[in-house]
Amino acid sequence: MNQKKQIRKKSLQLLLIALAAILAINIISSKVFFRLDLTADKHFSLTDFTKSYLRGLQGSVMLRVYLDGDELPVSFKRMKDEIKSKLDEFKIYGGSKIDYMFINPTQSDKKEVRYGIFKQLYDLGLKPVEIDNQTQEQTTKTMIFPCAVVCYTLEGKKGADNHDTTLVREIGLNLLKADPRLEPGDEQNVFNSVETLEYEVINAIYRLSQIEKPKIAFLEGHGEVPEENLVDICTELSDYYDVRRGKIDGKPGVLDNFAAVVVAKPTKPFSEDDKFVLDQYIMKGGNVLWLLDATTASMDSLQGQGVSAVLPLQTNLDDMFFTYGVRFNADILRDLQCAPIGLAVNGYGGQPQIKLFPWDYFPVLLSTVKNPITKHLNYLICHFAGTIDTVGTNVPIKKTVLLQSGKYSKVTNAPFTVSFEQISRKEDPNDFNKSYRTIGVLLEGNFESAFSERRGKTIDGKFYETMSSEKPSKQIAVSDGDIIINDISPKGEPYPLGFDRNSQNTFKGNKEFLINSLNYLTGNEDLLTIRLKEMKVRILDKQLAQKERGFYSFLNVVMPLIVVSILGFVLFVIRKRKYSK
Repeated sequence: MNQKKQIRKKSLQLLLIALAAILAINIISSKVFFRLDLTADKHFSLTDFTKSYLRGLQGSVMLRVYLDGDELPVSFKRMKDEIKSKLDEFKIYGGSKIDYMFINPTQSDKKEVRYGIFKQLYDLGLKPVEIDNQTQEQTTKTMIFPCAVVCYTLEGKKGADNHDTTLVREIGLNLLKADPRLEPGDEQNVFNSVETLEYEVINAIYRLSQIEKPKIAFLEGHGEVPEENLVDICTELSDYYDVRRGKIDGKPGVLDNFAAVVVAKPTKPFSEDDKFVLDQYIMKGGNVLWLLDATTASMDSLQGQGVSAVLPLQTNLDDMFFTYGVRFNADILRDLQCAPIGLAVNGYGGQPQIKLFPWDYFPVLLSTVKNPITKHLNYLICHFAGTIDTVGTNVPIKKTVLLQSGKYSKVTNAPFTVSFEQISRKEDPNDFNKSYRTIGVLLEGNFESAFSERRGKTIDGKFYETMSSEKPSKQIAVSDGDIIINDISPKGEPYPLGFDRNSQNTFKGNKEFLINSLNYLTGNEDLLTIRLKEMKVRILDKQLAQKERGFYSFLNVVMPLIVVSILGFVLFVIRKRKYSK
């Protein structure tokens, strides 16, 4: 009897201990939050910057994801699941300030409703992709909108009349980052898109939540690119920055309030006063994006006369660049991976017609550098690009190559002549043996002043003492000023940046590279480092799976039945022997 009481008492104690432990765990878990991601590539984890940014959100965010429906191909169903998983992770750190919904834009039976949704998406720059959905019986085409609309709402913002107002902004977001080398529905393409999802969403929220935008300046006064040829990039940059244009006019300090300065294809020499202003801006921690041509090569004179002399271009900046650690070479890069050019030839019946020919003076670049600026960058196009060398032994300056030519390229030093007659010549591929020549480079650190050997400079009768580097700064040097230029249509309207009239293709990499560069220069490194996050892609080999379909069907359907049958028989024999005794 006493033994039974002791057993009951011990059982009751264990029950109370278990209940107390469960209660303690619940109390601790309500106060302390942690998650474990046991995947090798931290597939389900957000970066520390994203977590911090979501916790500090001032407004609320609603994401409408237009990727839903039973007709989605398998790869896009997987993409939807990955997006949902990522957005659930966003909600954990953003709380009630983050919400999302999935929408099937083709669900409604009413044509006007569907077309209304399509128009809304088109107006936001979101376009569908057409996917071949293959089954054993047939191949059908499916129109999919792999996109989202991010809406940001901020309550209680002071308006112009000093009354509380509600700020509501929204932006379209293309979720499918199409690699030009892959089909839209390719699983590798979908994985690449999922890999950049965290950056794309946080970047969209960041753009929408900015109240006071940092200022950037496009310099004028040295024959830089005209305003009408910068419409597209300035429109895009206006989502991030207060974009200004103006002259330095040798006024020290005129650039001090700008987060970055863009020098876009100057064609006239810089005065020593303007160089001093730029140099001292850099010494104070200012950041500069240099887009320069070191030669006079251009299509204008070539198209007019069929031949053009390529000469070194004097901008009077060589001494500055040498001090900072780079040299713009007076040469022209030619690359077998290039865009075409259209020339008139005799057609049927002697009628002229336009025919496309490879034009190796228009190299097409695809960066393979794993850098926040260039990772997953689309193809970009250059026009008469030169090359850059890094020089000097300035140890504090970190130099990172961003853009390079392809494997089959060559370099021609100025002066020389270029003509369309070269198209008819058969080029020897062995001559294109200058592989991977540098076109763009990032410089970071405390730069030495180009005026360090001079005590100072007198401007307009006032003496300004030369400052040494006060804080680190960043510069990006690109040896092609044309990568920022949007062409103008015959009607006088700007084409998109990167649009090539000959091939009718738009090289999206031009815009991506410039935006990423300025985001990096202006201090958004934490935002851009999200792009470096990598997931290991484990893609099913479809051909092998189809070939070995019978084996895997047997393995997954018949084999478990056999194993269960064997286990059942073994258990039956064991029980029979045990109880027969």
